[in-house]
Amino acid sequence: MDRAQDRSAHRLALIELVEREGHPARWVDVHAWPVTLGRALDNDIVLDDPHVAAHHAVLDRLSPADDGPIALRVLSTRNGVRLGGRRVDGAAPLALPDGGALLQMGTTQVRLRLPGEVLAPERLLVGHAGATLTRTLLLGTALMALLCAQHAVALDPGADFAAWLPTLFGLPLVVMAWCGLWALLSKLFQHRFDFGGHLRIALPWLLGLVLLEAGWPLAAASLDWPALWKLTPALEALGGALLVHAHLRHMLPLRPRAVSATVAGMLLLGGGVSMAGSLRANDSLFSTPYMSTLPLPALRLAGTVPAATLVQDMAPLAVRLAQRAKKAREEDRDDSNAPAED
Repeated sequence: MDRAQDRSAHRLALIELVEREGHPARWVDVHAWPVTLGRALDNDIVLDDPHVAAHHAVLDRLSPADDGPIALRVLSTRNGVRLGGRRVDGAAPLALPDGGALLQMGTTQVRLRLPGEVLAPERLLVGHAGATLTRTLLLGTALMALLCAQHAVALDPGADFAAWLPTLFGLPLVVMAWCGLWALLSKLFQHRFDFGGHLRIALPWLLGLVLLEAGWPLAAASLDWPALWKLTPALEALGGALLVHAHLRHMLPLRPRAVSATVAGMLLLGGGVSMAGSLRANDSLFSTPYMSTLPLPALRLAGTVPAATLVQDMAPLAVRLAQRAKKAREEDRDDSNAPAED
């Protein structure tokens, strides 16, 4: 214990060599400046990286004063050092922040931790096993009850028990497979099979998505806001992206920017593909609002409209249907006139 206290009392800084998933692979206590980094054996910290020069960089006080800021000086290297997304070259020293910095040397990340660093708040540990299990069971029960109620409304009268099998057995299997996949990824990146952690993330998000799918169109129909109705697919896609984001943040807590950028890119790409498909199928960027069952009249808050107004609003629909029918006949005529292949 005394030896550990002596080491911490004389520690000027801590240098961590970070793995690709953000966890430190090596720790080096700094008890004196300067500190040299490179592939050569005469460096204070030897980096086993073919993209690092023999003598790559030096960390030292910017001024002779003992309390001066720490500066980075890049030595003779073709790849330089990346700091905060920008490349640093040349022999001029660059002062680093008081709390430390994350440096990229070749393919190696070097995190410099200084006494002035501001630590992130302590993350809340998962509660007692009994409370966690109770919460998981309650969320799972609520999700199943909501899906069963939604499925019962959509079923035809007199449907047999076979119509319930996808909901009763398919949903638990899908949730288990989904969380199992994330647990395998956690095993790869965090070296632990965290099935329970990803289950606790998935259940509330899935419950929220089901509530959104059931309640948003109902609210739009009650208020008679078609534009609000058309936002349903976009909101569902956003909810799915946030679910993936929550899983990734749980698995890679030290890579928040990379996780956010990846999910945002996936969301933009998926949204573009979805709108392109809707434009091709419906001649519109958004799908036409549709409900398998109409809401109860008592839930309608927008009032009623005369029948003549309904007929007038449907007139453009007849024109679009006639145009699509004409286009289909022309395509059939072109196909029938096309020469047969040998």
